[in-house]
Amino acid sequence: MELSSLFGSLTGSLGDEILVWAVAAVAGCICLVAVVNVLDMLLDNNNEMG
Repeated sequence: MELSSLFGSLTGSLGDEILVWAVAAVAGCICLVAVVNVLDMLLDNNNEMG
């Protein structure tokens, strides 16, 4: 087994894992922003009525 093929396979799986975690982090940030916006609208709506 050559060292380059071993390094290539490790880099491939590590790259996939980094990509999955990056997508999960971006999705989490988008969800967090959405939740904050909904809470802001609900609290703003309650302040106008009350």
